[in-house]
Amino acid sequence: MAELKSKIQGTVLTPESGDAYTAALRRNSDLSILPAKLVVQPATYEDIPLVIAYATGQTPPLEVAVKGGGAHSATWASSDGGLVIDLSKLNKVTLAEDKKSVSVQGGAYWGDVYEVTAKAQVDVVGSPLWFVGVGGFTLGGGYGPLSGEHGLAIDNLLSATVVLADGRIVKTSNDEEPDLFWAIRGGGGQFGVVVEFVFKTHPPAGPFGSGVIAYPGTELANVLQIIKDWKSTQTPAERFTLNFSRPAPHFKPSIVILPTILHDTDGQRSKTVLAPFREGAIKPAFEKIGTAPDFLTVSHGADASLTTAPKRLAIRGTFFYDFSPELLTAVWEKWVAFTETSEEVRSSAVLWDFTSPAKLVEVGVADTALKLREPHYWMAVQGRSTTDASVPAAQEFTASLVQFVREKNTELSGRDLGWFVNMSQGNEKPEDVFGEHLPRLRRVKAKYDPKKVWSKGFVIEPAQE
Repeated sequence: MAELKSKIQGTVLTPESGDAYTAALRRNSDLSILPAKLVVQPATYEDIPLVIAYATGQTPPLEVAVKGGGAHSATWASSDGGLVIDLSKLNKVTLAEDKKSVSVQGGAYWGDVYEVTAKAQVDVVGSPLWFVGVGGFTLGGGYGPLSGEHGLAIDNLLSATVVLADGRIVKTSNDEEPDLFWAIRGGGGQFGVVVEFVFKTHPPAGPFGSGVIAYPGTELANVLQIIKDWKSTQTPAERFTLNFSRPAPHFKPSIVILPTILHDTDGQRSKTVLAPFREGAIKPAFEKIGTAPDFLTVSHGADASLTTAPKRLAIRGTFFYDFSPELLTAVWEKWVAFTETSEEVRSSAVLWDFTSPAKLVEVGVADTALKLREPHYWMAVQGRSTTDASVPAAQEFTASLVQFVREKNTELSGRDLGWFVNMSQGNEKPEDVFGEHLPRLRRVKAKYDPKKVWSKGFVIEPAQE
């Protein structure tokens, strides 16, 4: 280890490093934390090949995990007794002189990106939340609030720089290492450490209308009818997340709508677009809608509520074909029943994303590793626990509920959409995650990581010759 420290410009942390080591292990979910033997924080791209060589040269080789933002609720960015490449020092964001693209290092949060784009008055397709890492979000597809107008993050990725398992540092795009570029757009983090992304930027989509509209659970049927009518006139410039949650102080089952209205210059678009929810047959129990100047502000909208949310968090999610009152009602009933079992799990929630899929379907299914290019949406189940004892129940609930959503969606639509890699836990069948792209992904894995140095995350087995 002393030799590694002497070779790299970055930092090497061990359990003896005290608070710095403890801080480096922290993740968005307490359930994602594992005690690594070493946490290495590279200061340059060139540090990483030396770290890989050190890990693979041990007897036996050390498991290698890569931590970008650490938002995933699995242990993909952590290692029990292995080595974590923590990219937190590589978080620089650089806007091109012509403002048409932005270069983002692999350890950046989306908040780091939005700091730059807000000042420059441009926008980029990214996460709705500032604390999500750019890397994991993008490699799984990148469904964001601006995807209705501009497609997914991977559809706006112009090029990337990747450190490979054999130590090479390569640039990849449609013209350079095209197989690798195809694979990292939807295939997850199985092919190397992406240390730099270059994204296309867009004219500003703000100001944004955003906030909260909440109803008591007793109004579910009426709210679903309003949503059904609203969706018939929805455009790519407006979307919302629908939450099933129990907000304080009453902790009663509630239906919460979190809208994002693009191009809301004077607040009038929000008034018009959201009128059915605010002035229709039923009135919200609570509403607060305002105008945010930029997406940096929007991305911090959930900060207050997340501060008090239990940190023992398990997330799973899947895709669904279209809005279905039957599907949502069935999930509501299961969620209400579970969150009534104990105060320890009542913070568990269900999220449904209703961003227009109009733009993502314009990309051919063979053009990237993302398996779905037909119209679809995604949902997620957050199992939150206040005690260690209640964690297994929350984990079982998340797993069973997303399985129900997948099966019910298949029944209603006649189409099994499988699993969403960024909302998976790793024990799903790979063919259900990657679909028809799995054979090609296995060939790319064999080309760029035949020895499976990257064995964390949703593992893809290399194709055999």
